Order: sequence, then structure tokens, then C-alpha cells
Amino acid sequence: MIWIISATPLADYRLKVAFNDGVDGIFPFEPARRGGVFLKLLDLDVFNAVIINPDFGCVEWPGGVDLCPEYMHQVMSGAESTREPNEVLREESRKGQK
Repeated sequence: MIWIISATPLADYRLKVAFNDGVDGIFPFEPARRGGVFLKLLDLDVFNAVIINPDFGCVEWPGGVDLCPEYMHQVMSGAESTREPNEVLREESRKGQK
């Protein structure tokens, strides 16, 4: 299972991320493009408040906004996804609404 072990907010809505399998790099978050609950992250104070959820190994922000670590890993490593990005985003948005 892929887990995020560190995440540091950077300028321009990017995250410096490291995974438990050794993959690391910069993830371009782009909250305006993602829309929905992710628009909350346009507030830099909120975006910069990112933490790692210890139960799920995902990045999370105040209000329960989070993003699937597997999706982030696929984007950063160039791996083929078995799920469409919008499917992952919808799933993560539902989690954030609970």
C-alpha cells in the first residue's frame, strides 16, 4: 500500500512529497482546476496547513479535504492508473464531506 511519509507546501500550490516506497518529488496540486471542495485550498493559509493523515497516509487539509496517495504517486511516477483521475477525486471529495 502506498503511503505519503512527508509533504511540504511550496509556492504555486505545489507539494514536495515523499512516499513509503522511495518515490519523491513535486506534485502540482492546482485547486482551481480540480474545483469542488478543493477550491477551499485557494486560500494559501489553508493550503499551507497540509498534514499527513496517520490512518490513511494521505495529505489532508482543514475541513477534511484530502487526496488519494495512490493517485498522487501515479501522477508523480508516471505509472499507469487503473482508475480515472476524476473517479479518484470524486472518492476523495466524498471522504471530505463526511
